[in-house]
Amino acid sequence: MTRQKRQRKRQQSGRGAVPAALVAAALLATGCGAADTGGPAPHPGLDAFHAQDCPELTGSEKENGNLITLTHDQPEEGVPLRPGGDPATVLVKLCNTTDRPLTGIALSAQLEWSDAGERDPLLTVEHRETPDGRWRTADLVVANDYDPLRGADAARDLAPGATRVVEYRFTAAEEAPSGARPLTIHAVRAGADPDDAGEQRGGGLGGLRLSVLPKD
Repeated sequence: MTRQKRQRKRQQSGRGAVPAALVAAALLATGCGAADTGGPAPHPGLDAFHAQDCPELTGSEKENGNLITLTHDQPEEGVPLRPGGDPATVLVKLCNTTDRPLTGIALSAQLEWSDAGERDPLLTVEHRETPDGRWRTADLVVANDYDPLRGADAARDLAPGATRVVEYRFTAAEEAPSGARPLTIHAVRAGADPDDAGEQRGGGLGGLRLSVLPKD
């Protein structure tokens, strides 16, 4: 077969084929084949939660220099998890209480545990931007001390008076130890110096209880 014939044959075989790049783009646009494990469907309570007014900063938050309020959609008793069971989701709202933009605001999740460093809580944490962002694995900081700058990621700018709602998803492994522990979501400035206490100011935090139920 001559070189010209081989070229014509390749051209004919490629007619009507869709380039791989276009196929990938179409999959991402429709949500098919995406890397997330939860699908693009919005949280059913998102609209109602988003419509809630942002709370005012408390006196202690103002004294601490906080600029952001954090709220969540969970009841006072917190979030129950069953080992090896379905994940639990939590909506978290960040509100910029100032009249200026806040740049590079990242998030971190910290679980207070007296056994930190001795036992693994065997919990998986993921988050995504609402309404239909891709689920991404987040670091869970396990500590028995205040350490908000470790594990911070997903930095975004927050316009004056703006809100940002992030959905968290928590899963307990089959062998996760039972018990209820405080969980805190921190809003911190990305790139802040973790050894400088002053660098930890200017963000905000919100807390809830995370409970791993005993096995049946």
